Amino acid sequence: MVDDNDDDVPLLDDDDEQLITSEDREPTVEAVFVATFDVKYGNIIEFQMPEKEQMVLDGVEYKALPSGSHHVNQDFVYFRLGNKYGLACLVRANITNEDDGSALSTIDTSQRGMCIKSVGIITSSIIHIQSYLPFLQAEAKLYLNQSPVIYDRLRGLLSRHDQPSSLSPSIYDTLFMEFLQQFGPLIFPLSRLILLGKRILFYSRSPIGSICNAVYFLHMLNQSVNPLFFISIMDLPLLNDKLPYIACTTEKIFKEKSTFYDVFINCDDQIMFYTNDSVLQSIIKVTRNDRNRLKKTMTFNSFINIGNRLSRLLDRLSKSTTNYQMTKEDFQSINLHSRYDRLFISEYIRIHHIPHVIISISGLSLFPISPCCSCPSTN
Repeated sequence: MVDDNDDDVPLLDDDDEQLITSEDREPTVEAVFVATFDVKYGNIIEFQMPEKEQMVLDGVEYKALPSGSHHVNQDFVYFRLGNKYGLACLVRANITNEDDGSALSTIDTSQRGMCIKSVGIITSSIIHIQSYLPFLQAEAKLYLNQSPVIYDRLRGLLSRHDQPSSLSPSIYDTLFMEFLQQFGPLIFPLSRLILLGKRILFYSRSPIGSICNAVYFLHMLNQSVNPLFFISIMDLPLLNDKLPYIACTTEKIFKEKSTFYDVFINCDDQIMFYTNDSVLQSIIKVTRNDRNRLKKTMTFNSFINIGNRLSRLLDRLSKSTTNYQMTKEDFQSINLHSRYDRLFISEYIRIHHIPHVIISISGLSLFPISPCCSCPSTN
């Protein structure tokens, strides 16, 4: 329960560095592909370049067409292929039995009454990969209605003939606003989880694109956490090593695999968090301070600087020769609350092995954190 007598944190202006700029180049495209559903063979890759003898794209047909894709008309998905990144845009249409002159009316009607195409790229970087979204969406719609299909423009991405224009940083604010509208004050518990380096798994029925964007934004907040993006049950071995990751899936069976995640987030209908960790059960709660922080306009850049402001503050306190105490004013200087965020800060200090820092509120030193001990000292 929130104590109405607690002081609210003053909403401070952000003084943040610009972490993503228009000078950052879009990633180089290393492969292009088109995936589709075949009634006889299931998900297949109908076209790829370089050809499979030069680059193996095993499993991409399942990542580019997530489970449940046949229920939506269009979607997009980010995924991983080894140490590379993928982006695919899919479109679906029902097949008519009447010959109206369109390509869809002449497709074999054995394809279960629908046609689906997913057009994608493989790149070495996730930064600015969003710049390819409009192109891939347009190509997917074109291929859905084109017979025979001509892949020249898609091939052009490999030779940089048809590179998209660089993204303005403002596009990230546009996409971030969609993220903010979907999650509201829950972005702050999510930020706490990613800064603590937890294993975070989102679940949603298709479409999955907006959840992929959530994975992207949270990864930018703590880039030491492995962004797996979309995963299926076939990717379960990737989660065996217990290392921090953030991912999303359309397969609800993952909820039963609780040893493979720290927090499972169901994004269908009402967003719900599930965890067996008693500490995290407190940290994932939305506080009054979280809601107050939304009263101030938050941009993508100010969001991904949350971690930078925290690490700078703790680094300064840790290296201080006169004062190791983190006071109420220190909490407020980074828009945190000395009561609601105290457990989060103590966990952050412990997990990241930050020496010397003492949390002190109203003159009372609560506990120093030992970087080589799993529990607070009670000196």
